[in-house]
Amino acid sequence: MNATAWALHHRTGPPSHRPTPRPSRPERRRPVTDAGWAPVLPARDRAAVLDRLVAAARPHRVPRCVRPDLADGGAGPALAYHWLDRALPGRGYGALAEGYLAAALRGYARLGASSGLFGGAAGLAFAAWSLSHGDQAPHRRVVDEATARARRAAGTPYSSRDVDLVAGLTGAGAYLLCRRDDPAAAEALRTVLTALTRTRFPERPDPGMAHGTAGPLALLALALAAEVAVPGQREAVVRLAAALVAGRADDAWGPHWTGPDTGRPLRASWCRGGPGTARALWLAGTALDDEELRGLAVRALKAALRCPPGRRRVDGDPGLCHGVTGLLHITARFAHDTGDPELTTAAARLAAGPLPSGGGPGFLDGAAGVALALLGAATDVAPRWDRALLLA
Repeated sequence: MNATAWALHHRTGPPSHRPTPRPSRPERRRPVTDAGWAPVLPARDRAAVLDRLVAAARPHRVPRCVRPDLADGGAGPALAYHWLDRALPGRGYGALAEGYLAAALRGYARLGASSGLFGGAAGLAFAAWSLSHGDQAPHRRVVDEATARARRAAGTPYSSRDVDLVAGLTGAGAYLLCRRDDPAAAEALRTVLTALTRTRFPERPDPGMAHGTAGPLALLALALAAEVAVPGQREAVVRLAAALVAGRADDAWGPHWTGPDTGRPLRASWCRGGPGTARALWLAGTALDDEELRGLAVRALKAALRCPPGRRRVDGDPGLCHGVTGLLHITARFAHDTGDPELTTAAARLAAGPLPSGGGPGFLDGAAGVALALLGAATDVAPRWDRALLLA
């Protein structure tokens, strides 16, 4: 990982001392919560990964004002330093997290932003909530705008821009699901779920979490599992899952998905390909108590892991979005939920291996996301930051 990118291009001080690895926890099979999260890496490799993180996340001066977005702005480092502080407390990471959040909030006040999850207010509100700063202007913006957009969109033909995870209603819903203890957020969430339930999705949907049908499916399923449901929501989960299952392809490695326009296999990424789509199907299978659907999800992920790097096309990119750490974290999530030793071994191999450089400091494509995925693999701190990716 690139220390310059991690520090947002600011000079760094001396590295911290070597961390003490946390003990592993007993294996758990298919838990329904984050309780008992266990690192997939053995103790020796955990220490090496944590050393890499500590060396890269050196103390530095935080800019006073930065871009507010989650994808590439200050909200991403705020999340990364917050989870570093939870995993390795007492080293100053908490102050860095607070500093980046404050700088991102100043950026929001100065520059404004859309209401989207990765480019605007919803991602910043998610970071603020994660750091226990929930009642901020971005939160109120998301509640008001998501409600208005959902009312306009209910029953209309499908538009990826209106409903997707990156900038649309699904992204707002991912944040609102976290804030359902707030009455206004809970009401806005129900309005979003109603709009998604009534949306007329195409018969052959685009796969993928970022812009495809897998994102809305994951949100509807997570809300259903959390007992937040509107009329027709369960039927929508069944319908969207069936459409994705029907649209899959199979080859020597197993189930995968192709581009609707090209018919070519998609890269094995969170954003577009099999791993992200498999996770949405797993969540749907969990919400519906459908063992066959969960089984297909596991086979699809294993297909992505078994196929050669040239076919899966993520190994040269470090990021969560369309790179190798996205595949790593999805695999770690599946390993946690299933207890499958093949998946645990695959996640450990991805986490311990050399990662490609590049991508800048951001959450989606850069160092903040890489650090969060590695922390999930190397510590027993539950990676609840991945609600932003709708993985849990």
